[in-house]
Amino acid sequence: MNVRRFVAPALLGIALIHPSRAVAQRAGAVELGGFLQLDRLHASLLTKRIGGGAGGRAGVFIWDRWQLEGEASYSQSDPEPSRVSKAQINYFVGRLNYNVPWGAMAGNAVILSAGAGQSHIDRQSDLVLSPAIGLRAMLANALAIRFDVASMIVPNAKRQFVSPGGGVGTTSKSYANYQARAGLSLLLGAARKVEPVVPIREAVVVDNREAELARARRDSIDRANRLRQDSIDAANRARAARAAAARAIPDARSLINAPIYFDYDQSEIRGDARDALDAKLPLLRANPAMRIRIEGNTDARGSNEYNIALGLRRANAARRYLVAQGIDNTRFDVVSYGEERSVDQGTTEAAYAKNRRDDFVITIGGDDIRLPL
Repeated sequence: MNVRRFVAPALLGIALIHPSRAVAQRAGAVELGGFLQLDRLHASLLTKRIGGGAGGRAGVFIWDRWQLEGEASYSQSDPEPSRVSKAQINYFVGRLNYNVPWGAMAGNAVILSAGAGQSHIDRQSDLVLSPAIGLRAMLANALAIRFDVASMIVPNAKRQFVSPGGGVGTTSKSYANYQARAGLSLLLGAARKVEPVVPIREAVVVDNREAELARARRDSIDRANRLRQDSIDAANRARAARAAAARAIPDARSLINAPIYFDYDQSEIRGDARDALDAKLPLLRANPAMRIRIEGNTDARGSNEYNIALGLRRANAARRYLVAQGIDNTRFDVVSYGEERSVDQGTTEAAYAKNRRDDFVITIGGDDIRLPL
């Protein structure tokens, strides 16, 4: 029975039915190894059909399943009577390997290989094409045993040899040798590890499920409590915001209505009056529909006609300042009451100072005041 017929189909079958938990090697891993080989030589070499030798290989994984590999091997075989010397064969082959993982240990693989290189026989060199199939089985984390079956196909041989009679013999133009190899390899580089599967007892599963259900119930209760507290906090924040708004609107109205004061017989805006006008600006800008009446007032000294004119100058001075800050002129109306609307009837300087003022009255937009952002 020809065993070679069954080797390749068997390895290919392992590759096709490898378990789903199979783990590939990582890119960058390096494989270094040596092997012994048994050769089945072609009859055209005029040697014994069986030869033997050894070799070595070095490879690197460029992806988790693809590997570049180089190998060198030496074989020899005793000659037939028609040949003077032994056949000494050196092979130098580069390979592209596809590793099909099997098992739960990184490095286990069925190896499908295509290669090409040179053969050196009787000081002659030829092109070699070399398909192969192999099996790598890990013995430890980095040590593996490897088996390969390779064909060494010489498509255009130029082999010559010296026969016992002194003549020159020639092989056929193409032939193929076969090699069966066995050896050890070191796989260097971080390989993915698979945690062993630990059997789970039924009681442990039940306990875990009960613990998960209890944890889910606690999480549900905690989530409900958080949602309820969030709702309470949101209601409190809304209530506080409404209360703040309720306090802020009267404060805003009071700020708009706040008077400014002038020196005796003057209509220029002094420093404290400028600060009071600047404080009104954010509210005026936030309420573009609001209209204001600026009322100019004086103390009781001077004639009525003079005081009416002075009050008007004071009202216009406030309007000009606000317009200069970017507020639309049409939003202001000005009027002068002179000495008619005194807030203090006294005749002291303090009483007079209270009456030298501009009052600000909201005529439109006072019921719905928007606060500045």
